[in-house]
Amino acid sequence: MIQTKSNWDRYYSTLKRIPRRLKKTAQFVADAVPALKKHKVKRVLDLGCGAGRHCVLLASSSFEVVGIDISKYALKIARRWVQKEGLENVALIRATMTNVPLNDRCLDAVVSVSVMHHALKKDIMTSASEVYRILGKNGWFLANLASIHDPRYGTGLKLEKDTFWILEGYEKKQFGELHHFFTKREALRLLSLFSRVEVTSMIDKPNYWKIVAVK
Repeated sequence: MIQTKSNWDRYYSTLKRIPRRLKKTAQFVADAVPALKKHKVKRVLDLGCGAGRHCVLLASSSFEVVGIDISKYALKIARRWVQKEGLENVALIRATMTNVPLNDRCLDAVVSVSVMHHALKKDIMTSASEVYRILGKNGWFLANLASIHDPRYGTGLKLEKDTFWILEGYEKKQFGELHHFFTKREALRLLSLFSRVEVTSMIDKPNYWKIVAVK
């Protein structure tokens, strides 16, 4: 039986310090900060916030931030980091991406980095619907999705079309996790409710699609 939740909890529970890769912010998120400010974005959700790197970035840029993650240990690390930075404009909540405990149309933007593709297709679709639900009019969605051009595509145990259970290794620890790999057309279909969607290859990580969608 696949236990994604317990795998991530187990991984974060063994960390003695935050690895460098979990401190480094995604370039496409950092690059988007001026545009978000220009469009008067105030409230932002980091969906799958992990150890808190983008919560810290966004809160330090004066946004009101909510971070959601499935792992209680990841949130514990994130809280320590937020407190160390003296940031009071961050709320951290334990929840899944398929059931976000926030009101309809309550946010101006949602950011999600290397999260949504770690699920079966039905759960990814549910998560996309949740993002749409909680975003207000003209709300922004910034994310990345694994591409079928990723060299990991087709490896591991196939669970459904374009979805595989793959053994990963971080900080000398190994555990399996789900990967759904997207074609560009499928990524566009996933976000078809949005009024404007851009799907492009990431410059620094060409095996991922960069998503910019506006409600």
